Amino acid sequence: MTTVRYDRLLRIFCLCMQDPELEDIDLPHILWYFQELERLGWKPNGINIVAIAIRKFFEFCNLRGYRTFNEQLIPVPRKEFNIPRVTDIETFRKILKQIPENSPRPHHIRNRAFLLLLWDTGARVGELCSIDSADMDLKKKTALIHTEKSRGRRPIRQIFWTEETNKHLKLWLEKKEHLQKLFTFHDPEALFVSISKCGQYDVRGSRMGNRGAAEIMRMLSNKAKIPVVNAHSIRHSMGRDTVRTLRSNSAVSNVLGHSNLDSSYIYTMLWGEDLKEDWS
Repeated sequence: MTTVRYDRLLRIFCLCMQDPELEDIDLPHILWYFQELERLGWKPNGINIVAIAIRKFFEFCNLRGYRTFNEQLIPVPRKEFNIPRVTDIETFRKILKQIPENSPRPHHIRNRAFLLLLWDTGARVGELCSIDSADMDLKKKTALIHTEKSRGRRPIRQIFWTEETNKHLKLWLEKKEHLQKLFTFHDPEALFVSISKCGQYDVRGSRMGNRGAAEIMRMLSNKAKIPVVNAHSIRHSMGRDTVRTLRSNSAVSNVLGHSNLDSSYIYTMLWGEDLKEDWS
């Protein structure tokens, strides 16, 4: 989520500044920091997020009467437009193939259920990780989830999944119920929980987060010997497929949970083979 990301970026900034007093930070320090990020190979879009986070922080401080400089002086690099990375079905199958289908191991069962749900719904990773087991309606193959970045306009939305995904969700819930009899879960309500494998299984039962999901994607991509696939590229695949079928911004917005139609416009732009097909 944005708040968590800003918090992490600001903590790194403070460490690099060696935890100074707030009033001691001025614009040259921040400009130096941006130059160092660029020297380390950060892209403009990455520095853009850092700049916004720092600007928001100093805006917050100024509104509360702290003696700091004008946050509007902090330059925000213009974002570069990049065509969204889209994971096609063949790439997804390569990743899924790395999970033994009939394995009794809990992390295999969980990972397959998670990936299939991700593919079917196009939900953000944080949204899937926020789901509780009680939120799932396995009979109707649907759930209501809290929408990230809703800004109050779309606090919840409905997601759906296929019978194949439903089968693996049932297998995971059965395994999770069995594990809860053996271990004390930190977050027993969470649908997807952390499982580490070091000698014997260590089931902490804490809610799986974005980092855990990213590690799953990295590990499976490496096993498949393909460039690392991130979960957001699977979300882009859902957006692209929705546009192919309905050619509607509002449909994309409803499926992906965008709070603003502007976020859906990128999916109505065709490129590559899709554009060539329309052109011909």
